[in-house]
Amino acid sequence: MANSIADEKGVHHAIALESLESLDFSHQRFAPWIESAFDAFLAFVLVAELLLLFGNTALRSLTGYSLVWANEIAEYALTSLAFIGGAIAYHRGGHLVVRFVVDALPQPLRKYAECARHYFVLLAALMGLFYIVPMWNNSWSNLTVVLQVSKSWTLIPFFAGMALTAVFAITELRRHGLRDNLVAGAAVFALGLAWCLGQYFTGPWDGPTGIAFALLLLLILVFSGVPIAYVLSVAAYIYIFGSGEADPMAVSFAMTNGISSFILLAVPFFILAGNVMTDGGLTRPLADWVTAMVGRLQGGLLQALVVAMYIFSGISGSKIADVAAVGTTLRGMLREQGYDPAESGAVLSAAGIMGETIPPSLVMMVLASITTLSVGAFFIAGVVPAALLGLCLMAIVYGRARKFDWPRCAAVSWPDRAKITIKAFPALLVPIILIVGIVGGIATTTEVSSIAVVYSLLVSKFIYRGMGARAFLTTVADSGAMAGMVLFMVSAGSAFSWTLAVSGLQTIVGNFVDLLGGSALAFMAFSIVLMAIMGSILEGLPSLLIFGPMLLHLAGNYGIDPMHFGIVIIIAMGIGTFVPPFGVCYFVTCSVMETTVEKVTPRFLPYLAVLLAGLVVIAAFPSISLSLPHAFGLR
Repeated sequence: MANSIADEKGVHHAIALESLESLDFSHQRFAPWIESAFDAFLAFVLVAELLLLFGNTALRSLTGYSLVWANEIAEYALTSLAFIGGAIAYHRGGHLVVRFVVDALPQPLRKYAECARHYFVLLAALMGLFYIVPMWNNSWSNLTVVLQVSKSWTLIPFFAGMALTAVFAITELRRHGLRDNLVAGAAVFALGLAWCLGQYFTGPWDGPTGIAFALLLLLILVFSGVPIAYVLSVAAYIYIFGSGEADPMAVSFAMTNGISSFILLAVPFFILAGNVMTDGGLTRPLADWVTAMVGRLQGGLLQALVVAMYIFSGISGSKIADVAAVGTTLRGMLREQGYDPAESGAVLSAAGIMGETIPPSLVMMVLASITTLSVGAFFIAGVVPAALLGLCLMAIVYGRARKFDWPRCAAVSWPDRAKITIKAFPALLVPIILIVGIVGGIATTTEVSSIAVVYSLLVSKFIYRGMGARAFLTTVADSGAMAGMVLFMVSAGSAFSWTLAVSGLQTIVGNFVDLLGGSALAFMAFSIVLMAIMGSILEGLPSLLIFGPMLLHLAGNYGIDPMHFGIVIIIAMGIGTFVPPFGVCYFVTCSVMETTVEKVTPRFLPYLAVLLAGLVVIAAFPSISLSLPHAFGLR
């Protein structure tokens, strides 16, 4: 992934957005040895987690004996990645931030907004630190299941992460001038004072008033450029404190409990596997293989782009990483064959939507972890819907290729195809290992993900020879920071979702659907529109964390299968992330393809129409999602 990140160095200024791939280690705030210590910590925790889980899997396979304490230690490592790694990701600009509103402001106002966003991050950190002592006391008598140690000790990563975040926020504030701090601090103080006065004169803001305020605050802070993960935690604390629905300490507990799912242990491994494959030279053989297989179709390179996105979506688990890897790999070839970059960007965006439900999608994994869905069954359920959308895209590419006379790729003889296939086969085995391991019940999803990392490392080192020891350590550190950002967002999103649950939002949504007719059709349509809008505004993962559990719970009331419904809302969310004017991935795609949103949008509309039609078909016929998992006996 190093190449794709390097190609995107200028992307984030153009799209006014920090994202999963925006880790920029050149802007160091501390001495080099301290920055190196951060890298060493991230690498140590991630490698330790890998050794524990992969070693435990290998030991059980060879001897039938399992180290029951290994999973508990690995979960502690996961907590460290989430809170300490999340803090380091904030320090290095790696959190998801919506910036286009801030960047549209005049320069003086922009400076104040940039300064103010760090005050809100500092507020989130101080709130977390304020409740650490009562959390410690309340957890002291509770013991972990295996090691039988006090659960209070498991709160150390949370304390360290909040403390580091506070230090990093203060460091950022010190980089701004006194005037910037005074103006921004006064603005934040004025907002807080207005909130306190409103509470004083009107009483607690609970029920619909509190929900409206919480969602309004969420949107205001997001568009003010505050990192989304910290927006979620601040909004959760403020809502609970102002509504009196519960002790605000419960928000901190919800954050720590939000990443307690064993499934989430696989998140860092899927990120690491994708990075190892890209940095280790596995992506180019795959791209060559795809081009050789479908390149002779009309519009061959665009057809190859669609198929490549299908395959890559099953490798990296990160949608922005998929777009960057495929786009930068095929961009030069597309230009050489005369394709308009705007058309290439439109197809890449559409293919990105198609790949949202291909395992091991991070959003699928996270949604399974915060609900009762089986992650293995969920992964299998997404294969056919993604294939259906992919075939629809290939069909419209073929039709447009014939209309505009787009070229075919040069013919490749069958002997050459065989050679290309042999060269690409080790890389192609990665998604096969994932699917066979999960569906065959050979190991859990988390254990299979650790196997995928080790296999990718061996292939990168000994077959493609694309990764040395130094490059591996850099890749592990980058993956740890990226995983920390994702996991901290899961933690904060779980807390905010919990606050919405106690607020009674589910009842309000149910009553609104009743006004629309109260049918399963009305609920499905409402959910698709909601997830598309929120996916566009908040990006995919935060929107799923906030609304996914509530919508899945309501789906049962309308007789909708939760697995089928999960696939539908993930695709709807994916459409939102790739649709202008707010779609995060849409801007990344345009920048990767070195074109503009204005040029891509007219070309994108026909592909979007096809995808929307495909989503309607998938929503209308549950068997499209459920036939494959049912065939394997998965429920």
